[in-house]
This record gives sequence, C-alpha cells and structure tokens, in this order.
Amino acid sequence: MTRLPRPAATAGPYETEAQARAAAAPVYQAARASGRRGVLAEGNHRLLCEALSAAGVELGAYDHAIIEWLAGWEPQACAVVAGLITRAAHAGRGGTSR
Repeated sequence: MTRLPRPAATAGPYETEAQARAAAAPVYQAARASGRRGVLAEGNHRLLCEALSAAGVELGAYDHAIIEWLAGWEPQACAVVAGLITRAAHAGRGGTSR
C-alpha cells in the first residue's frame, strides 16, 4: 500500500487550473513515487472524503459511489470540488467563503 501525503491545506478559491493543480500536488507526487495504477484515484478519493468529513457531511451508499466516480477525474478537478466543500462548510459556520 502506498502512503499518500496529506492534501494541500489550501481550499481556494482557485482562479486558474494551475492553482488547483498546485493544491493537488501531493496526489501527483504520490502517483509519481509509486508507479502503481490507481494511486491518483486513491489520492483524489482521500482528498474528497477528508473535505466531506471535516465539513461534517454524512454519506449514503449512493453518495459515496458518486465520490468514487469523481475520484476518477483529474486531481485538480477534485481539488476544486474539495475546496468548494471546505469553503461552503466554513461559510456555514459563520466564516467567510475565502
């Protein structure tokens, strides 16, 4: 099993794909270090699930199936979704969306 680094602390907002890619850098680094198939999806899954967990979101079976589907996309896309979840949760707790 490959240990995945913790995702970048930034939650956006992202103005460019390059910013989102930089936030997903730990996922890319883990994939390059491993060379094993599936490491990108595992890192994306972790990134998304950690954001949901920190936001206090409870997942049903179908919810989780969609998260697994999203994890198959590019890491920068998953970083944006995780950032949206994080910022929305923060705003809902009385913080700002930034």
